[in-house]
Amino acid sequence: MFATRILFAGHTGTTLLLFLICLQVQASRAQPSHLCAPSSCGNIHNISLPFRLKGDPSNCGYSFYELSCENNQTVLYMYSGRYLVQSINYNNSTIRVSDSNVNKDNCSSLPQHSLTGSNFSYVDPYEWRTSSWQPLNDSRKVMIFMKCANPVKSPLCVDTVPCLDGTNSYVLLEANLSYVENLCKVELIAMSSLLMKDYRNISYMDIHNKLVYGFEIWWKEVYCGFCKGKEKCKLSGQGFSCPTESIFDQIIAQIRALWWFMLLILGKNFSVLLDYKFKSYFPAGKDANGS
Repeated sequence: MFATRILFAGHTGTTLLLFLICLQVQASRAQPSHLCAPSSCGNIHNISLPFRLKGDPSNCGYSFYELSCENNQTVLYMYSGRYLVQSINYNNSTIRVSDSNVNKDNCSSLPQHSLTGSNFSYVDPYEWRTSSWQPLNDSRKVMIFMKCANPVKSPLCVDTVPCLDGTNSYVLLEANLSYVENLCKVELIAMSSLLMKDYRNISYMDIHNKLVYGFEIWWKEVYCGFCKGKEKCKLSGQGFSCPTESIFDQIIAQIRALWWFMLLILGKNFSVLLDYKFKSYFPAGKDANGS
């Protein structure tokens, strides 16, 4: 009888193990898909992975790259700033945005906040890339707005007249603070990916068009995995708050749980056997001394 119970427990344990493994494999296949039908807003008609539009189903895209649709314009919020999405290039993983405060028809409009490549860090979902092959072009993607106590005559400075109020107001065309002359105060730093063919003959309207065009930033890859039975996603360069569990790790955990379950079953059957043997040797009414 005891042997039968042992065989039954072993058969039950094996069946349970196979069942748990099947469940685990099925769970891995059921990992949420973040690929959904593209969304659209205004002139951006293909908002898809890794992006999501606010209000899309929760599984679509990633929360790191959520965009908003406001007044038929696609909006990105970043570093306390509000930016209008001008284009998304899925071939080179770039998104071009412009400060929402810049008005195409108003050359006196300026970005609300300063922004440079130093604002971006490795833990952010976006990055500003520079090229070691074209350092001059990279420096010309950043514009420094400044006001000076005295007139400045330099081929690197553009007078903001007639768009911006105030005298001795200039835009420095290269991102080099060493070019800022004495008695000049930096008011704003802005970025643009629009390069000019000829920087020797440039007006402030060209500067304004650069602001309207905006700047390109690169998005990072997203990696997803299961952590304690739940999907968790991270950006490249970031770490999980707990180790990512592979299918193998999870199956090992299930086997350990089954092992303790088997010990419990065997222990229970062993106690039953001891009780049976004790009663066989010492019938009811007799103790170990035979009395």
